Amino acid sequence: MEHTYGVIMAGGKGERFWPLSTKRVPKPFIRLLATNTMIQMTVERLLKIVPEDRIMVVLGAEHLAIAQEQLSLWPAVRYLVEPAGRDTAPCIGLAAVTLQREDPKALMVVVPSDHYIPDQFIFVETMRKGIRLARDDARLVTTGIKPTRPETGYGYIQAGKRLPSDVPDGCFEVRRFVEKPDARRAADYLAEGGYYWNSGIFIWQADTVLRGIARHMPRLDRGLQQIRAAMDAGDEVKKDEFFCALEKRSIDYGLMEKAENVVMLEAGFIWDDVGTWSSLQRVLPADERGNCIHGEAVCVDTKGCVIYGEDVPVGTIGLENLIVVASKRGVLVCPKDRDQDARKIAGHMENDD
Repeated sequence: MEHTYGVIMAGGKGERFWPLSTKRVPKPFIRLLATNTMIQMTVERLLKIVPEDRIMVVLGAEHLAIAQEQLSLWPAVRYLVEPAGRDTAPCIGLAAVTLQREDPKALMVVVPSDHYIPDQFIFVETMRKGIRLARDDARLVTTGIKPTRPETGYGYIQAGKRLPSDVPDGCFEVRRFVEKPDARRAADYLAEGGYYWNSGIFIWQADTVLRGIARHMPRLDRGLQQIRAAMDAGDEVKKDEFFCALEKRSIDYGLMEKAENVVMLEAGFIWDDVGTWSSLQRVLPADERGNCIHGEAVCVDTKGCVIYGEDVPVGTIGLENLIVVASKRGVLVCPKDRDQDARKIAGHMENDD
């Protein structure tokens, strides 16, 4: 796929998966579900679409060394270092400017670095549909996941009319983007139909997204123009200064909710952002008592727990509906409905690793 590039967004603090994940080793760089880390699995998926020299990882300087180490099998993978975290709109804008300077016809497949997508074949087929959509008619393509439960932890996309038959199947106009709902509204969305989880996976030409930013995010556009001028002059210091001055803004809020040329591609692949310890229950098999276990564990009279041992044997007795995580970095024990609060502990652990 000539002129197509994979862009991996690898920011994040890693707080919700403490103690396995830390500020120095956030979620993309941990072996949460398999022998490979989340970012390694992401690269493997993209390699079925583009060659390694057209994969770009956007990340902070503090994570560059670990990314290079984990992705050393693919030495041609490129890295774009953000001097500060500024959310997804500046991240994507910087990547788009960088690619467009090198290849005016660049098309970007933008993916998070830490999502669970086990079916690579369907993922690749979906991305190929999206590439065709984005290239043929200068569209901003977002990917929606058909919901299987009334999830309150994801944003939603309400689909509009199905696009004509001359475009790939499963493509819709976007009626609106919806913020994370409460439980009642999430149940209503599921019952009503026509609502999809917002996967955070995007496909577009670099030129198309930059024109959208210029129209709907003029402050960001001005900053990106300054960054482009600094890059043209070879002034890395100024480039970093301009980036640090950018306003923090998500691409959904800043652009996708406002643009007229947004379409949604229905994704047929299994997807989960695996955002908390309890979410492992959705992707790991359970034993006969409903326990999801990773690593070496002996469970006595234990029911409905998530038990995770990283190179540390775990034993439990008489537990129910708890999270139990043991690693060399620390130990976490909490009720499943309090797993979001792991970030509070992470915030107190200044001496990570």
